Amino acid sequence: MVKISGSLLDSMDPGYYSKLVEALSSLASRGPLAVVAGGGAPARRGVKLLQELGATRGLQDLAGIWASRLHAITLSLALYPRSPPRVLATLEEVLEVLAQGLIPVTGGFQPGQSTNAVAAAIAEAMGAGILVNMLHGVEGVYEDKPGGRLARRLCYSDMRRIIARFSQEPGGYKLFDRVALDIVERSHVRVVFINGSDPTRLPRVVDEPGSMGSLLGPCHS
Repeated sequence: MVKISGSLLDSMDPGYYSKLVEALSSLASRGPLAVVAGGGAPARRGVKLLQELGATRGLQDLAGIWASRLHAITLSLALYPRSPPRVLATLEEVLEVLAQGLIPVTGGFQPGQSTNAVAAAIAEAMGAGILVNMLHGVEGVYEDKPGGRLARRLCYSDMRRIIARFSQEPGGYKLFDRVALDIVERSHVRVVFINGSDPTRLPRVVDEPGSMGSLLGPCHS
């Protein structure tokens, strides 16, 4: 399971997408793979606009969801024919695509649920042993703030303490959120947070989860 920050996809840089497609195709050749794209700057702009217009939080979330789906369909088309050229909007659709031996790429599903929570739910449903979370501009999870001490290994309770300082409102689901954490914790899914600027590192991080970034897992591991 791979979750890609929308900020990494905002650039629409052909060089980056080419490397990403190659890395994802390589992973898919080794077993089932699903991908979730974040909304990035378009999502944040849409949420901010609707906030200023007085729209409800549910409507703000919808703006973010559709922004993430734009990134998702763009990546799906870049992966075609390994990925179906359509928007996937439910967990059932994702599982159907996986059953066909293809790579499902999706954005958000529903208001109140971040794309990290979507990635966690898919990872749990497909029985993925690991979820790779590709971040923008940071090397992993920091104990206090970016530029501080990088936490190489964390258990779920550590992450719960760290994300408590982040907003859980639309447009504020930074790093990880409580819903996503609850899902990976109940199924003991390990999560690796890495700097996503170099997609060629994906196969290595799957083979050696503790080799870079921050590894989140059960407290007894």
